[in-house]
Amino acid sequence: MMNDERKVIPYRIKQARVSRGLSMVELSELVSVSKQAISQYEMGKNAPSKAILNSIAMVLRYPISFFYKPVPVNENASSAVFFRSRKTARVKALSAAREKIEIFREINDYLEQYVDFPILNLPKITYEDEGINPIDNEQIEQYALILREYWGLGKGPIDNLISIVQKNGIMVSKMQLRLNKLDAFSVWFDNKPFIFLSSDKDTNVRIRFDIAHELGHLLMHADYYSEEDLKNSAIHEKLENEADRFAGAFLLPKESFSKDVFSTSIDHFIQMKAKWMVSIGCMIYRCDTLGILSSNQIKYLKDQMTTRVYWRREPLDREMPVEKPFAHKQAILLLLENGIITSGQLVEETGCSAEEIEQYCYLDKGTLTTKSDSKIIALKASKYFA
Repeated sequence: MMNDERKVIPYRIKQARVSRGLSMVELSELVSVSKQAISQYEMGKNAPSKAILNSIAMVLRYPISFFYKPVPVNENASSAVFFRSRKTARVKALSAAREKIEIFREINDYLEQYVDFPILNLPKITYEDEGINPIDNEQIEQYALILREYWGLGKGPIDNLISIVQKNGIMVSKMQLRLNKLDAFSVWFDNKPFIFLSSDKDTNVRIRFDIAHELGHLLMHADYYSEEDLKNSAIHEKLENEADRFAGAFLLPKESFSKDVFSTSIDHFIQMKAKWMVSIGCMIYRCDTLGILSSNQIKYLKDQMTTRVYWRREPLDREMPVEKPFAHKQAILLLLENGIITSGQLVEETGCSAEEIEQYCYLDKGTLTTKSDSKIIALKASKYFA
């Protein structure tokens, strides 16, 4: 009954639309109103009728409550968002990702009302801002060792990297962006770091490298670069190269990894993959950058990869269990099992659909779902969301 008295938040209409990768024209076609009407709704110059708001909610797959939910005041602005595919991803995809990040942060903030997540435990690294000049490779190697030592990881293979990251206060989520493939990305919100994994990544070694890559950004770059800086292609390329170097150094420490490389047989590298849980391609690149193997030996390994068609799908990719985030999943299950909240309450108060919360928080499909959304609307919208 109170819904009629609540005021629609114009920004929420835009946020929902952008998060689904739709233009105003595309949304207007789906809900059978003019583009100008959508524009007026988003600017607050006119409010949609109840029927139109229901249509918008169904098309964009958000509960009605989302559009009445006040926008939180973000006093501490986030860092730049470090997208690995910034150069190739479409603007729509990047904009959708940013809005989804904001929405997940609100889910996280909601859960923090009930649950104490692990406290952030990340070393502070400072260095002179060198603009587009890269950080010295040896310095990056040292940063990786500092983090390993800080977390007590030693110099051997890291078991369950996602678990370690979360236990040290870094939030991890999965993001589905059907508009374009995006790799993992990271951002700081209110002194809390978040890593978002792409749902396109289906192998453990790729996920682990993405996590390590984003750790490099969070550790080395977040305090020094703005969104404006990242529009500079030279700076963006520099940061990506540095994060790649950090990931390699963190997952494959120079001293201990070098001792394992005593053969250029691809079968030997398959054995090392099982031990280090890092892709063969990454290990070959690491051997090259560290000078462990000669250029001829590197070429021989690459030729073997090509001959065996391993560049697209490596041995053990399907056999290795995929590491999954657990913090938000455990928090929600704890709240549900103890009757502190209901699934309906979670959907209503976060303003997110059950399916979306399940995805963001790695819940099993159907954990929160009672009834599926309108199949008719889903089919109608599929030409844009495919």
